[in-house]
Amino acid sequence: MRGGSSRGGFFLAKDLPVDGLERTAWLLAAYGSPDSRQIDGIGGADALTSKAAIVSKSSHPRADVDYTFCQVGIERPQVSTGGNCGNMLSAVGPFAIYKRLVQPTARETLVRIYTTNTKQIVTAHIPMDGDLPAVEGDCKIAGVPGAFARIMLDFGDCSGSVTGKLLPTGSPRNVITVDGRTIEVSLVDAATPFVYVRAADLGASGTELPANLLADPRLMSRLEEVRGWAAQAIGLVDNARDAADKSPNIPRVVMVAPPVGYQAIDGQYITAEDCDLVVRQLAMQRPHKALAVTGSVCTAVAAAVEDSVVAECRRSGSGQVRLGHPSGVLQVSSVIQRDGEQHYRIREAKIERTARLIMSGDLFLSRNRITEIRKILTAQSVA
Repeated sequence: MRGGSSRGGFFLAKDLPVDGLERTAWLLAAYGSPDSRQIDGIGGADALTSKAAIVSKSSHPRADVDYTFCQVGIERPQVSTGGNCGNMLSAVGPFAIYKRLVQPTARETLVRIYTTNTKQIVTAHIPMDGDLPAVEGDCKIAGVPGAFARIMLDFGDCSGSVTGKLLPTGSPRNVITVDGRTIEVSLVDAATPFVYVRAADLGASGTELPANLLADPRLMSRLEEVRGWAAQAIGLVDNARDAADKSPNIPRVVMVAPPVGYQAIDGQYITAEDCDLVVRQLAMQRPHKALAVTGSVCTAVAAAVEDSVVAECRRSGSGQVRLGHPSGVLQVSSVIQRDGEQHYRIREAKIERTARLIMSGDLFLSRNRITEIRKILTAQSVA
């Protein structure tokens, strides 16, 4: 299924092994990893198309289904379940309806999704066409060609998804050293933890496209250094230098810059008046071609936190913020209430997405390949 600007396999939990190592081996074999081309599986050789969703009926009293997000490694034999993916999340509701994990209702079906990665509940509003999710519509999202039926995702109070705090360090900004220079960053945990850094502080403009970022190894190294600091700050690793191996997916890092004109991936020109903030995100040490849904939600929240580097760069305005990313502009609506000096409460965080069923069928795995991968994973765990 395509969910937002991501794509991946959607699996019923009962169809996968319960054992964690065995399940990881199965997913890697299914996606053709580790291999930069993912030639022997369903992966698309890109972080946006090497994702998986595992769904089941929920035992949570306030949810209909459980959703586990898996970021499947491409070159590396690893599957990360840290953090969440809001793009894939947008297809969970339709999948649950197709599989009758949720009974459809006329015109619109509400699907309450418990995100097992971040232990939060997101409400998906799914438009209906008879007893099936509607597909056609007039909603366009950057990074996806065509228009489709509008799916609204409400993340509610999504603060502290991993750390239990909206501001994990207790401060809206921290001073760190990166590549010998002293810079300021903001670590914010809403929907998924993200660490924000001014593009200018890293010697960048903030308007770079993914190819430009990949062609600048020093900038990529600086971004990973920022992310490594954040991983250590929230206790995911003991040493920042281990973050790429031990916690490659979270936290995630975003460069921010004030509104400025730039050319998007498809050639369209985004003017400074089209956006309130320019953002560039990395995912699994690769430039994101758009912006993660959780990233957009977290960024909108961070933009409302006084004295954060995001608020500093953002054009002043209301609860809606327009985020200029490599594929276009994404608009997020959030309502934030200040509760004390450094305490905030998220009242609402909404974003519109689209999703589509691409195919349904049987996926064949190589038994020998699963065995090979299992041996690699076992050796890693021993080491």
